[in-house]
Amino acid sequence: MSKRVWKSGPPPHVGWWNASYFESKNSWRWWNGKKWSIDVFPWDCLVDVAKAAANKARHGGIGIEWTTYYPKNARVPRINPNKQ
Repeated sequence: MSKRVWKSGPPPHVGWWNASYFESKNSWRWWNGKKWSIDVFPWDCLVDVAKAAANKARHGGIGIEWTTYYPKNARVPRINPNKQ
């Protein structure tokens, strides 16, 4: 498995990203194009994940880093809405 490269600033498009304050491989956050959500984890139930997407991260998400890693067996595909 290749090492994940963590980046700062906004990701290229809306969606779920492996993103955290401490480069956690299990932390996922929704990027709505302006703000990060609170974090969720692979073991969280889908109801909690849906609720989390609507809740903004503390401190406006300043300091959150993200990576382009996306699992091949993800429940939803990685889609760039700008290229639809």
